[in-house]
Amino acid sequence: MALELVTGPTQEPLTLEAAKLHARIDSDDDDQLLMALITSAREWVEGQTKRALVTQTWDWHIDWGWPYMQNGVPTLDFPLNPVSSVTSITYEDGSSPRPTLDASRYTAVTREHNSYIVPAYGETWPTPRCVPNAITVRFVAGQAIDAVPEQIVQALKMLVTHMYERRDLATERQLIEIPYAVEVLIAPYRRSTLG
Repeated sequence: MALELVTGPTQEPLTLEAAKLHARIDSDDDDQLLMALITSAREWVEGQTKRALVTQTWDWHIDWGWPYMQNGVPTLDFPLNPVSSVTSITYEDGSSPRPTLDASRYTAVTREHNSYIVPAYGETWPTPRCVPNAITVRFVAGQAIDAVPEQIVQALKMLVTHMYERRDLATERQLIEIPYAVEVLIAPYRRSTLG
């Protein structure tokens, strides 16, 4: 299974002004660098928590067919949360273009954690070819900027400041350790097994 970003966020959950204030930066000389660090920090937090912090669209490519059964039901567990909607599900059956699964044939359960897709009541999945990228689910994940938890925003501020202050080490290809406080702040938001 692989994720491919289709449409990235139009805004970051941390503003340049807030990052500069936290890092006590008065000059505008490094604004471009700081914006790149804000994006890097967001992407790192998203990777650690398996959460999209702000709204973005993804293609989820699934190899070989429908992946698992839970309680006898073939279930697709999203690799990234929170999911707000499913745009389409296409599958490989040898025809061109690939068929799109009608939305009435599946149910998308969208939650803060552990979103998933199952066949609608009385429906079964079509049989795709057993090939790489057999199924592609396009979905929207993330939340509005003002819904990003303050704890995550604080972690982003700390991480951006940390990376900015150690930017010379990064150019020397030295490992930059993540501050423990950042790890603590994002810990409650790491992927949960709770429904």
